[in-house]
Amino acid sequence: MDVVQYENENPSINRSEKPHVVILHERLARKKEDRYMLNIALAYQKIGYKVTILTSHYERDHSFTDIRFSDGICIEYSGWWIPRAIFGLFSLSSFRAVWMVLRLLMWPPKPKPEVIIIDVSLFTLYLLKCFSSYKIFFVHNFQELKSLDACFEHTKINPSLFEAKWIKLADEIIVETVGFAEILTKSYPTLTTKPKILYPSIDLGLWKEPGIKIQRIIPDLLDDTILFLTVGKFRRSSNFKLSLDAFELLLELIDDKSITKRFQLVIAGNCKTLEEKFHYSELMAITKQRICAAQVTFLRQLPIIHEKTLIMESAIMIHPAKNDVYSDFILKAMSLGKPIIATNKGIASKILVHRLSGVLLDPEPKVIALALKKLMVNPHLQVFLGDIAKETFDKSHSFEAFCGEISSIMKKPQEVTSNSERNGETSLVSDN
Repeated sequence: MDVVQYENENPSINRSEKPHVVILHERLARKKEDRYMLNIALAYQKIGYKVTILTSHYERDHSFTDIRFSDGICIEYSGWWIPRAIFGLFSLSSFRAVWMVLRLLMWPPKPKPEVIIIDVSLFTLYLLKCFSSYKIFFVHNFQELKSLDACFEHTKINPSLFEAKWIKLADEIIVETVGFAEILTKSYPTLTTKPKILYPSIDLGLWKEPGIKIQRIIPDLLDDTILFLTVGKFRRSSNFKLSLDAFELLLELIDDKSITKRFQLVIAGNCKTLEEKFHYSELMAITKQRICAAQVTFLRQLPIIHEKTLIMESAIMIHPAKNDVYSDFILKAMSLGKPIIATNKGIASKILVHRLSGVLLDPEPKVIALALKKLMVNPHLQVFLGDIAKETFDKSHSFEAFCGEISSIMKKPQEVTSNSERNGETSLVSDN
């Protein structure tokens, strides 16, 4: 929705003002959820909105270096004086969020926002609906699952009775992937609002910069090396061992040793937590006992440019996870037109189309090894899969597509009856 169309549909507004969107986000730093909210902000700015982010903390030097803010995004502070926690034990993030809402209610932004987007405590959603007439979009980032190996087939959260009621007040609920949408549906069985799935934008910031020389990442790599790449967190849920087993079998399946000696498997990810460091050490110990140990490289730090370079230089992507909910690696590989072999479970099965944009297989080493061999002896299949993956990304998962999804949400007609009224909760929201 551009500004001209918005003004034509709303002739009473001041034509000198852009439609306004306010985003409430507790802390802008370098976390995944921060990047996602910035994706949304940049998309609204792209389609012609004035965007204001109200946050309790933001330092440009400690935020994303690959997201370039334009003059169209205004960042305001509120609740910065409230500590993040007491003695490092009791989080005060909810109090910060409530203070931001109180500021919004006492000093309303101008022009009046067409929509307010929040990803903070559900109690703030309740306050806004009680004391204002704003249209509210709630972004559920599932912070409860951050430290867990979430599996959308079996995982759910346990909201309180109040949270189960408050979430129904949202005019729109946004989640990052179809996996999170399924977790939301199971966690809130009485919720009638269908969540809107907005996959994160990959083609922004540093991702648009050119790659670097591969030897800066893996110094001893020969120029004629054929790379196979697996990316993820160093956790058991990433199932890196499946990639390792399949690669070892691949070396046995191809008789031409002059070719297989050029093969190199790269397993990469950011290794930060104690659990991830332990699993990294465990994988290293397992690999050292394999015949193929010299042809396996582990990378425990993965800056954006390094990841892009690795994908660009690799022949085939392997996504062995069986129960993941995040889509980043798959979308990044698709954006660069690379063939992907993935398991037929988890998020890959929801994004890729078997034998078109990727290859979906049972999570068995021999099955994946045979597929790798087929792609290696048929380079035209690699090109075909990569081209379809790139076309699918451009059409459905690019930043332009993300902006289109945002625009379609804003074009949805406002329902005469709110979700809360349909569920007999009219008393929960005051007359505005």
